[in-house]
Amino acid sequence: MFPPPLAFGLAHLPMLGWLGAAAVPLLIHLFSRRRFRETPWAAMEFLLAAVRRRAPRVRLQQWLLLALRTLLIVLVVLAVAEPYSQRPGLLFVPGAATHRVLVLDGSYSMAYTSAGTSRFEQAKELAERIVDQSPQGDAFTLVLMAAPPRVVVGTPTFDAGPLREEIENLDLVHTGADLPATVEAVEQILQTARRETPRLERHVVYFLTDLQRVTWAPELSEAAMAEFRRHSGELAQAAALEVIDLASPGAENLAVTALAASEAAVTVGRSVELEVRLRDFGQRQRPAQPVELWIDGRRAARQEVAVAAGGEASVRFSYRFETPGDHVLETRAEGDALEVDNHRWLVIPVRQAIRVLCVDGRPSGDPLGGTTGYLATALAPLAGRSEHSPVDVEVAAESALLERDLGAYDCVLLSDVARFTASEAQALFAYLARGGSLVFFLGDQVLLEEYNRQLGGEGGGERLLPARLERLVSEPQLGLDPLGYRHPIVAAFRGQSKSGLLSTIVSKHVKLQFPKDSAANVALALSNGDPLVVEEPIRRGRVVLVATSADTSWTPMPVWFSYVPLVQEILAWCVRGEAAAQNVEVGEPLVIPAAELGGDAPGTIRDQARHDARVTLERPDGQVRSVPVRADAGQGVWTYGDTYRSGIYTARFGPPPGHSRTLAVNVNPRESDLAPATVEDEVWAGIPFAYQTSWQALDTGAAGPAPITGRLHVELLYTLLALLFVESYLAWRLGYHQE
Repeated sequence: MFPPPLAFGLAHLPMLGWLGAAAVPLLIHLFSRRRFRETPWAAMEFLLAAVRRRAPRVRLQQWLLLALRTLLIVLVVLAVAEPYSQRPGLLFVPGAATHRVLVLDGSYSMAYTSAGTSRFEQAKELAERIVDQSPQGDAFTLVLMAAPPRVVVGTPTFDAGPLREEIENLDLVHTGADLPATVEAVEQILQTARRETPRLERHVVYFLTDLQRVTWAPELSEAAMAEFRRHSGELAQAAALEVIDLASPGAENLAVTALAASEAAVTVGRSVELEVRLRDFGQRQRPAQPVELWIDGRRAARQEVAVAAGGEASVRFSYRFETPGDHVLETRAEGDALEVDNHRWLVIPVRQAIRVLCVDGRPSGDPLGGTTGYLATALAPLAGRSEHSPVDVEVAAESALLERDLGAYDCVLLSDVARFTASEAQALFAYLARGGSLVFFLGDQVLLEEYNRQLGGEGGGERLLPARLERLVSEPQLGLDPLGYRHPIVAAFRGQSKSGLLSTIVSKHVKLQFPKDSAANVALALSNGDPLVVEEPIRRGRVVLVATSADTSWTPMPVWFSYVPLVQEILAWCVRGEAAAQNVEVGEPLVIPAAELGGDAPGTIRDQARHDARVTLERPDGQVRSVPVRADAGQGVWTYGDTYRSGIYTARFGPPPGHSRTLAVNVNPRESDLAPATVEDEVWAGIPFAYQTSWQALDTGAAGPAPITGRLHVELLYTLLALLFVESYLAWRLGYHQE
């Protein structure tokens, strides 16, 4: 087959208008001839006869110089117009300036390595080649397809140098990729380019991706999918779409999908069970996959486990922490080409003990008297009989709400407190803002309307209670409904028919009514459908409302088998929030109340104005950031949102230094599935686009930018320089060496 003929074009076509300057030497010559007047002279007849004999040669020399000087002007104009030649391909349109949008898939599956190079590095290399091989006059924009997408260069740039630098500096993020949001971002770029740079007549969008199914076949609702397809169709009408598949055929991957502790709150001196879950996302049998557990940077244990092809497996470790504080756990299951998901981290805040304050509305000297006697026993049944009781319970009167630092307690339980003053309510709000948890038990002393006014937001303040207290209901034979054991508070009772939960009777309870803005969940209900235990995240803490009493005045539950595990599960759910805040997924913000960082951390807006409070954050990549503490809802709060790399983040508060908090950021294992999408059926079915199965195939010129075979302005400039020397030599030779 004969190669396609070369096509020629000019990067700056209007410059050809200057070719009219090539007529200047000819006009000068004609004008010079008109300046002379012929006068006959007898003595000159002999001289003229000699000149006539040499006239043809002189005339030829003059015309040669004239042509050479005219050619010099033509070459100058052509060089400025920057002519080029290229083989016409898919994207070749002579004379059309092209806007090329480079979309690089930045999801962590692009870190998959083949032959020593990751897919992301291949995408960056190809993007640079597209820039280098594009004609002069083309413009470029750059987008990183992530979740959310990042527009790196949003305004078309004609300068390839800075763009190549931006491509080289692109970092892979450890998120997935949001294709619908990326399509909308590219649409906005094209709209802006057409409005602000109308000379760009053509637009081409390159998607450099591994065509992963979770990205290119997104699970959307029917309405969202219709919207996505509409935007995709509009994008295809506005620009030519190029999908360049960088996936390696037959890619295998094993991922650590979970690392969890069996205890919601871990205390010193008690062993905790740790579970590691692995999943194979391929067709490879792994009969002896090594799994390591590292604690605080030291390897603590190693096991081998069999993982079936496409299957899951779990490994259990046991460890006892001997010192309080934040401990970093890491599990490793190395051995494949995608390193990002071979690790998983867990930060466990180990306590000396879980500190609980029980506020008794009817205090009594009897250990089981008052309203919190059974409650305190259920919280710490081993108190006084074990050297390491995991729960440290203090019982106090209502005055403790203002007399004690509530921030020293992990959870505050309030039983049959009649009413709250405005100062007490404010103390409870501040405690929640610092991440604390509250549990309310009701009773005969409770003034329902006072609760609704001070804590329910009906007095004009902020709402603290998950539900409104409506009225007292007396029905002696009401049983309990666990609602399918869906909530974590009652999940432990599933399959435990002898626990006594279903045989428990409640004689009195307060009927609850959820406000419109409530995000409360019902953990346990009564047999008549009324909620009994409800919970809701409030500010940065958690609130649990139990619609009956903590003692035997309204229910025999405190002497039932189910009471102790139910109370302990309520406490576990409350204190679990602190550990959850220290372990997030990539892309989620890190949020820590400033008071938890210790020192003279600001606790109020007034303190915030008085202190120059900052947090020094060390990232997994070794970079250090200084982040200010901001005031939020009256409290000093530290927030950091750039968590697009998995690993351990360490926040150090100062001044003074020495107080720190450790946080773990993990990848979403959904992105670990490297299965590719089916191009014909899943990737823009019915949407016109060009598809490349391998990035090396671009060298053939079948798709992508037409390869440029020559930029002729450089050659023209060299030719111009040579002709200048020739013209100078001929002018000297013909002017001074006439025969």
